Amino acid sequence: MNKLIHHLQSFKQAWLTIFKQPFEHLINIIVLALIITICAAGLTLNNSLSHWQKSNLVYPQLMLYLDSNANPADINNIEKALNKLATGTVKNYQFISKAQGLAELQQDQQMKSIASDVIDASNNPLPDAFVVNTATIESQPLEKLKIQLEQLPMVDNVQLDMQYAGKVSELMSFATSIGEFAIILFGAVLALVVYNMIRLQMLLKTDAIKVSRLIGASDSFIMRPLIHYAVWQVTLATAIAAASLRYLTQTLNTMFANFSNLFGKGFQLAPLELYQFGALWLALIIFTIFTVFLAVQWVFRNSYSH
Repeated sequence: MNKLIHHLQSFKQAWLTIFKQPFEHLINIIVLALIITICAAGLTLNNSLSHWQKSNLVYPQLMLYLDSNANPADINNIEKALNKLATGTVKNYQFISKAQGLAELQQDQQMKSIASDVIDASNNPLPDAFVVNTATIESQPLEKLKIQLEQLPMVDNVQLDMQYAGKVSELMSFATSIGEFAIILFGAVLALVVYNMIRLQMLLKTDAIKVSRLIGASDSFIMRPLIHYAVWQVTLATAIAAASLRYLTQTLNTMFANFSNLFGKGFQLAPLELYQFGALWLALIIFTIFTVFLAVQWVFRNSYSH
């Protein structure tokens, strides 16, 4: 019960301190909220790129040509093998019979004039084929899939444009690396801003901390109001950042909707989930408490040295 009373008193004291100098604290909170917004925006952009990639990126295709002697039983066995491989690497596949391939060839106006003299239903050299749509851009899984398919019975040839797959993989890896670097950079800036802001505020209270220590106050009694004071500033900044990012996301999504033809199939920013903002807030709170602890311990050591 006493601890609860002490926390309520610290809560009250923290807000009284903030309201005594509202303009100064407002500037600190807005600056902190701005940097939190930038960090959260980096996370939002990373999430959005992942969603955009799933709906817009053209993954490499595998062309699987069967032997001319392949029969329906062989085709059925290959389909079973593809279904087993469909987890993670294979998105879907389509079987194109030699008759269907001939029909599509004859519908092509440019190819029809060339092939009509040598190809007909009774003289069809086209093989049965599978068009395999992959679900990854990583070169190693694609190469492994190609080797596995080449080893299937009655498979004559497997074609895969590894150059295209490599370029797409490098492009997405570069975009992901840039996003991760930006998040780390802004995260470091955020940590420095929080550390310097809290440390400066603790140093401004050096005299009060020293007096409290001289009259015999415990470390927890001294640090409790300081922690409340710092934590509530960070909490306010995080709340402002969450509201700002939500508004910014809605505004940009409206703009992207008007220019959807430039961004593929409806590019939309995926807002951070509530639990993600909660995790960000919790990490900031832990870091803030740690910063208060370091600052107060520095004041204690400095007072002892004198």
